[in-house]
Amino acid sequence: MQEPHPIASAFFASHDETIESRRSDNDSSAQQRTFVSNIRNSIGWRTRFASATMHPVQITPVGCRTLQSDNSSPVKFHVRQVFPEHNQIKQASNLGTGATVWPGSIILLRYLEKLAHDPQQQNVLLGKVIADLGSGTAITSLASALLGARLVFCTDGCDPVVDLARQNIHSANLELTNTDESLKGTSIEKEDCQFDVRGCKIIAKRYLWGDSTLLQELPNDNEGNPMNTDTTQIDIILSADCIVPKLYPIKPLIDAIDELSGNETITYLSYEQRYYNEYNPSEEFRRHARLRNLKVEVVPSCELNEFYPANDIEIWKVSRDKINLEEEDQFDTEQKTKVSVSQEKNNHEALLWRMR
Repeated sequence: MQEPHPIASAFFASHDETIESRRSDNDSSAQQRTFVSNIRNSIGWRTRFASATMHPVQITPVGCRTLQSDNSSPVKFHVRQVFPEHNQIKQASNLGTGATVWPGSIILLRYLEKLAHDPQQQNVLLGKVIADLGSGTAITSLASALLGARLVFCTDGCDPVVDLARQNIHSANLELTNTDESLKGTSIEKEDCQFDVRGCKIIAKRYLWGDSTLLQELPNDNEGNPMNTDTTQIDIILSADCIVPKLYPIKPLIDAIDELSGNETITYLSYEQRYYNEYNPSEEFRRHARLRNLKVEVVPSCELNEFYPANDIEIWKVSRDKINLEEEDQFDTEQKTKVSVSQEKNNHEALLWRMR
């Protein structure tokens, strides 16, 4: 891997120290936010590790089943990025866009981390069953495990990308457990698709959006009942930068969200604004979502992690539109009542006719 220029390394090290000191001061003033936004934009955090073979991630974990942050120290792991032009691995050209860490993944990861440690917010991942759609390098799956998830399905529709994710989970787990350096980067067996990362089980598997195979993987209790609170669905769905209509149709992603969502399931996805000449991707996503009784809300930018500003990236929160569901249930009840009354009237008239 090509090392960054010494001057750049010194600058980033100094900057990181400054950011950490400002974060510890809990200064949420407008001046603080402006400072952070300007300096982060000027140094280009988005491209800092864009060409690094091993992309570093530093995150503050939480206790797997505690009710709040356990004030743990930050931990660090790396995920491998693969660039087809480097010919690093066999089938590198088949990895598509799933072999690199995209800015949308970082924005989503940092938003979830902020929720996990903000006493005014709920840690939405704590003790939950997570489905990571289009997981790529597995960066968001690993982050979910460290932020308190109970079970994470790390999924992608491309077999070589799933293999890369498995290798990254394996290597990151060794790194997080301070395993001997000689074992890091070692290969894993093809059948190894389940990993225990700090008490969270991660299952890396191929999943084609909407093909129904993921629901079959939900864990059961001793009586054969699904262990999550919803009978057949996932608790939280994550999707980072998967709305790219030039490469992937939008409808299959909606199909997957609809298939995996129960009445209480919430999807968090990052959306990077990109031009597409056939339609507006944001509007098209919302149109398909409405057809499935799914509502889309944009998380206000002030709620995102201020240390990672991006004017062209949004976090969306997708959930069942319960108002529409209630209206449909009421409509169904009224229709059944009308049918019942009509049937009763017909039976009464038939009885009178026979009595003549």
